[in-house]
Amino acid sequence: MTVIGYSSESSASIILHHLQRCGQATVKELEHVLGVSTTAVREHLAHLQTEGLVTTSTVRRGPGRPYFVYTLTDKAQKLFPKQYDTLINLLLRELAASEGQRKVEELMERISRQLATEYSDRMSGADVQARLNQLRSLLESRGILAEVQPSGDSIHLFSCPYLAIAQEHPQVCTMERQMLEYILGEPLVLKESIREGHHNCRFVMRDRPDTIISLKSFEEGR
Repeated sequence: MTVIGYSSESSASIILHHLQRCGQATVKELEHVLGVSTTAVREHLAHLQTEGLVTTSTVRRGPGRPYFVYTLTDKAQKLFPKQYDTLINLLLRELAASEGQRKVEELMERISRQLATEYSDRMSGADVQARLNQLRSLLESRGILAEVQPSGDSIHLFSCPYLAIAQEHPQVCTMERQMLEYILGEPLVLKESIREGHHNCRFVMRDRPDTIISLKSFEEGR
């Protein structure tokens, strides 16, 4: 099993795997695992602590001196590969088989509203341009590289957090578009998508003032 960001042979990866398997370890135990000196182990642990991947606590047993044990942080747990996409694909596949594709579309539409609410609570821009720039910042804070075009009529997303799911369920792309529409209060067209082999997902505003969508309107309809 690999740890995201570390080669499988690196000392850091070996320490993280050992802590994942055993739950905790002392410096002395890690000396045996790595086959290096106490000083070297402490240096590796200090680096992992700086990265926020390992934490330490004091254990006291009996009358002897207390000792330190090292454990993984929640941040470190996220570096181990997960199978969320497999589970979600299976769930959507079963929903489509038992209830039909329409139920999948309805589910995605509800999710888009929930996601939009999470973002919109942090939006304060009075006009579309300001909201586009705020949206870009919020997306990038979640690891999604985005760019607003100088023309102010489109936003490009250079990564897809749902790609493994979208490849089997294109409704995910519709969900993303609807979410952005609710946030911006403007109808959008998905011109290009990573799912279809492009290097970005390009959402362009439609000049349709009669169909402008507001977050307030869908909140009132819930």
